[in-house]
Amino acid sequence: MMTAAFTSTLSRLRPNRRDVGANIGLVLGFTATLAFAGESAVSLIMAGMPADCAEYASNVTASEGSFGSISPSVNGVRCYGAFQFCDSGTLQAYWSGTREGFLADPSAQVAAWRQYQQDEWSKAGRLGMTSLIGQQVCYKGTCAVISQSSILKACQFGCGKGGKLYNLMQSGLDCSAAGTRDGAGTSVCSYLISGAGYNVACVTNSNDGIDCLPASPKGG
Repeated sequence: MMTAAFTSTLSRLRPNRRDVGANIGLVLGFTATLAFAGESAVSLIMAGMPADCAEYASNVTASEGSFGSISPSVNGVRCYGAFQFCDSGTLQAYWSGTREGFLADPSAQVAAWRQYQQDEWSKAGRLGMTSLIGQQVCYKGTCAVISQSSILKACQFGCGKGGKLYNLMQSGLDCSAAGTRDGAGTSVCSYLISGAGYNVACVTNSNDGIDCLPASPKGG
């Protein structure tokens, strides 16, 4: 997440975030179809986002929300901020203050999201989901080559065992497979495709060589 005042922000984050369960992360993506706003790369950089990840982060917020966003209640759960941390677990795991304080602090949102992405990237590697990089995924007539940024955007659903991306991997990239959609009906495949081809070195510390490959029509 954004790192303006990163040092002071991290001091407020709770420890042992890497142990957050798979299901806690699933709800980050479930309000995607309800989000109509996002943050620009410039606004994210001003809040502390590293420049090499700003375009990717802006892409994520376009599917999630803006710094002041509060999602509608779905099954009693609301999510907050540009990256939609939810009060079913992720908000509490990555922020020790109030919901109001989180919404008022863009730097805290960025710091929490960056930590979340790093934690989920580690899970994706341990569970073999990074092996999907370089493969093609197609959904609703659009195809893309899966990149590091694809995996990370799909991790908005959570990258633990039994999560949406894990289930998709187990199905052989069958976007119609059970367990690959969130509670709002959003497919993890849509995130793999829309998130493809961005620089995410601020999370992965590497470049997969697939940056800037656009999604293409199926069969194109």
